[in-house]
Amino acid sequence: MDKKDGVALILIFTIAYAVFFTLLAYFTKNYEFVYYAIVISTLLTIIALHYKQLHLKAAILWGLSILGLMHLAGGTINIYGIRLYDFWFIESLLKYDNIIHAASLFVATFVAYNIISPHLDLKIKHHPALFSLLLILIALGIGALNEILEFGAVVFLDAQEAVGDYFNNASDLVFNLIGSVIAVFFIHPYHKKRMAKKS
Repeated sequence: MDKKDGVALILIFTIAYAVFFTLLAYFTKNYEFVYYAIVISTLLTIIALHYKQLHLKAAILWGLSILGLMHLAGGTINIYGIRLYDFWFIESLLKYDNIIHAASLFVATFVAYNIISPHLDLKIKHHPALFSLLLILIALGIGALNEILEFGAVVFLDAQEAVGDYFNNASDLVFNLIGSVIAVFFIHPYHKKRMAKKS
């Protein structure tokens, strides 16, 4: 692991908050988030150890780590007796959970771009609509994996009330799409410059 790019610091930061929130969740008997903390810390550790093979830069790793922190904070911290995940910024329109989903898929789309871009045919790379659609669908697949993990918490940890109903699940998917589409608008000009340099 190269210390110059700050990855070691990211890993230390991630492990530190993961341990803190795992202990907090355990002592408050919030076993759903003990499960999430273990999953998140494991995934982020694997990514940090193999980031060069995945073509991920430190900025993306920081984004992933901060998202992990926001996710764990969302399920273990309360504001005025309301779980942070259930806190509404705009009543019946935008809550903390929505922001997390949009931000997560924003970063996931950048992850998808960096991983697949070196392996794609030039025809796809030079086709903006097709390339954007591919990135969005991959990112939505990553978001769907998160919903499967939540389903695991419902089945094995009796977390139905915390995870939410069908409307919550559908809302998660909508905000996943919003985050991914926004990311594509940022990726496209950067990708266009890269293609211009190579041609």
